[in-house]
Amino acid sequence: MPKPKTPWPSSYQYAMANSCPTCKAQPGVECDAPIKRARQEREDTDPICRLHATRQQRGRSHRAQDVANAPWVEDRIPGQRYDSLGTAAPVVSHVDQQVQARIAAARVKREQRRQQRTELDAARSFGLQARMAAKVARWQTEDDAS
Repeated sequence: MPKPKTPWPSSYQYAMANSCPTCKAQPGVECDAPIKRARQEREDTDPICRLHATRQQRGRSHRAQDVANAPWVEDRIPGQRYDSLGTAAPVVSHVDQQVQARIAAARVKREQRRQQRTELDAARSFGLQARMAAKVARWQTEDDAS
């Protein structure tokens, strides 16, 4: 008698468990892709086709990772879940961490440039005021001399 298969959530469920990097849709909310949604309804294809390609790929790779991390089929306990969808902490890849680090570095650099521009604007305005004051003083001395 064959052992009962462990049911795995679909790639669509894995994709919906993560936010969409393209349209920033939150987990559990479908992507804002009306053309994809209309095509899926017209052709009656897999519901994962309603999502952006990056979210689809993340769902598929997340599912494949869970399947690879699960015990061998012979060692699985029937009825036990081996997916990570129920866990509280989302899995963050090293690539996502590197991207977040680059974004943070760019944010710091942008803030430094903004601060530098503010300082240069203040110095420029002080220099313009000093130059104008010197001109006015020179004009007054020229007027007094004539």
